[in-house]
Amino acid sequence: MRVPSDWPLLVLAAAAAGIAILAGRSLDVALPAGVIAVVAAGLLLAGSMRRLAWRRAPLPRMAPPTAASTLRAAFRSGRSGRITIVVELDRIERMGPHPDLVVRSDAEETRIRMLPRPAFRAYVERRLDTIEAADR
Repeated sequence: MRVPSDWPLLVLAAAAAGIAILAGRSLDVALPAGVIAVVAAGLLLAGSMRRLAWRRAPLPRMAPPTAASTLRAAFRSGRSGRITIVVELDRIERMGPHPDLVVRSDAEETRIRMLPRPAFRAYVERRLDTIEAADR
């Protein structure tokens, strides 16, 4: 068990609060004890805020997926990832040369998904050539 470094303030705040509560209606004892308890608690709070303000954020355990890693996974997943690839190409094309690019139908998506591998690669290559040609 780790004891906090400011344990004396914690003990002081708890003891002063206890004395203030037990003093009841005796203001000569309760008021100073209450003030001591509040001041000690404030110092504890200020000390913890200082430590939190300078503490670095923990590093993420796993990096968030990037477009490149998502796209790489889509290429690796075969036919099931083809629509992800096409949607990414659409996004790139909408950001650049064709902002009004129409959304394809379900039948068109099925046709693209069912293309043989060489035909799908040729489709992707044509789309990339179109995007690159528009950037020149």
